[in-house]
Amino acid sequence: MHPIVLVISSILAVLACSADRGNATISPPRVTVVFRYDDYSSRSNTDLEEKILQAFSRHKACCTVSIIPFVSAVDYLDTNPQEVIPLTPAKAEIARQAMAAGAMDAAQHGYSHQRQSYARGWYTEYEGLDYDSQLHKIRSGKVFLEKILDAQIITFVPPYNSYDANTLKVLEKLNFRCLSASLRGQTVPATSLRIFPETCTLAQLRGVIGYARKMADYHPIICVMFHQYDFIGIDDAKEAESMKHKTTLDEFKQLLAWITSQQDIRVRSIRQLLQENVDLSMERFINNKYYLQLFHLKPVWWPPHYRLYLPAEVAFNLRFRNIILNLNVLRIINILYVGSFYLIILILTLIITYLLTSILFVLSMINDKIFKYLSLIILCSLSFSILFAAHLEYQKIEILIGALGVSLGIWLACLRRKKPPRRRPGHNWG
Repeated sequence: MHPIVLVISSILAVLACSADRGNATISPPRVTVVFRYDDYSSRSNTDLEEKILQAFSRHKACCTVSIIPFVSAVDYLDTNPQEVIPLTPAKAEIARQAMAAGAMDAAQHGYSHQRQSYARGWYTEYEGLDYDSQLHKIRSGKVFLEKILDAQIITFVPPYNSYDANTLKVLEKLNFRCLSASLRGQTVPATSLRIFPETCTLAQLRGVIGYARKMADYHPIICVMFHQYDFIGIDDAKEAESMKHKTTLDEFKQLLAWITSQQDIRVRSIRQLLQENVDLSMERFINNKYYLQLFHLKPVWWPPHYRLYLPAEVAFNLRFRNIILNLNVLRIINILYVGSFYLIILILTLIITYLLTSILFVLSMINDKIFKYLSLIILCSLSFSILFAAHLEYQKIEILIGALGVSLGIWLACLRRKKPPRRRPGHNWG
């Protein structure tokens, strides 16, 4: 073989191998991020929303925007009768242009967003209303939005993420395809609706992505719910809230740019997930609710952060009752993290109670039996009320653990208390 041909062949072979190695390092996206912006209306911040949509257009990504058809004129939380403001033609035009650019997927966000009641500890516009009332409100909003946007609305986002079985029936009747609320939502197995809950906020997103990458083989989905009040300097009514949960518009743009640049992450809208036939079944929703039982047994700031939406089968295998049967390193670490939260509460309350009780014994003559049995009565009463509560969450369990620590601290102080020496018969005591 001619030397020149040999050299050229060698170079081509090296280039081919390099290309293969390069291709081998590029894996298809395994983490999906869905952005859901709520409360778009005639009263919302237009300048902010235009800049958000421009950012999605720039990065060729699509955001699901939940639109209020007839927003309350005064205050969402005011239950008194008030006027409503329909979505204006100007706001509708912004939405139409964004949809045409592929930067926006429009969803319906209730009717007026006005609070009607306080259901199960949460605000709601629909939960508890009769079927006909819900049908009238949701249908009126859908007809109006589809006409002014000149687009079909297939996703419904209930205000306050609150709904009931009647809501699901109405949505099926009105040909909605998907409901997006939260994981605390009700489950109705016999429904054709797709269910896709929000899983985290903007402030939590980077940390959640880091956790999702550890579970990338499961192809998790993250649904980011955000509002205008999540941005610093936008909503004065919300500025009194902790600033650590807020972000600036520039930080949001940087975050979006970083996410869209990652080869293992893809950004999708809810409509795009439906078009790709991603499993958003009620079965997946139910299994994820049970999987996240461990998450509900700790505060959100305590790691690990279970803010992922996992496939139905994976979530079923990770359900709390199945964890013991299918232990692995990650699951053991998760259990230890959650358990350490309650262990710290137990130890702190035990130590503090022990010290305080010991001081009281020194300063005064207190009957230790009263202390001991009173602590037992309190512990038993709390246990009964908490264990039979409708919703078992960490706030209730931490009270129970705290009461257990108090009881143990009192009992240990009583056991350590120095008893006066018993008089022996015939002994001369002075």
